[in-house]
Amino acid sequence: MTPKIAVDLIVFDLDGTLADTLPDIVAAANFACRRLRLPEHSPEAIRGMIGGGEWKLIERLVGPAHQDRVEECLQLYLDHYTLHNGELTRLYAGVPETLALVGGRKLAVLSNKLQRLTRQTLEAIDIVRFFAAIRGGGEGLPLKPAPDHLLALTADLGVKPSRSLMVGDKTADLKAGREAGAFTAAVTYGYGDLDSLTAASPDFLLQRFAQLPNILAG
Repeated sequence: MTPKIAVDLIVFDLDGTLADTLPDIVAAANFACRRLRLPEHSPEAIRGMIGGGEWKLIERLVGPAHQDRVEECLQLYLDHYTLHNGELTRLYAGVPETLALVGGRKLAVLSNKLQRLTRQTLEAIDIVRFFAAIRGGGEGLPLKPAPDHLLALTADLGVKPSRSLMVGDKTADLKAGREAGAFTAAVTYGYGDLDSLTAASPDFLLQRFAQLPNILAG
């Protein structure tokens, strides 16, 4: 295990890391399926589809037989999600308190969710005030696991990647952080698979969000 680290920037994934957004995602996804007379899916099934942004989610949602309906389904999904964003989403335990504790550093959010929806979610769950920057999909850069967004974010905030920490619940978060040259911390309570997270060899494994201050020096 890596000793405590000194960082100037902590970057968080959103879905499955800061908040349980799955209920809102499920509601929007199954709304779109109903409208198109496609099979609906269980929360557990949709949980396994999350990752890679909205387009990838909808590709998995409609299945191989209905790829010609991805664009139509995506628009229905986005319409519903935008209208109801945050209604069913819940912060994980200790998130606001922990963000306040580590707030002597710059904090940011990096999500594969569309940037406008990422900000809207953070506003709905009342933690947007903690973050110096919010980045998401639809900004012209490759999504995680590519490091491009994270490198752009550190450059925007004037922080070296080597003085940054990427926190997330998926191997894509860890790969993006590692390839950018940042420290990485995996949270085990989110949507990622524990075996996959462990195999990705993050610098830290966190069972609870409130453990974050324990890995930070200073």
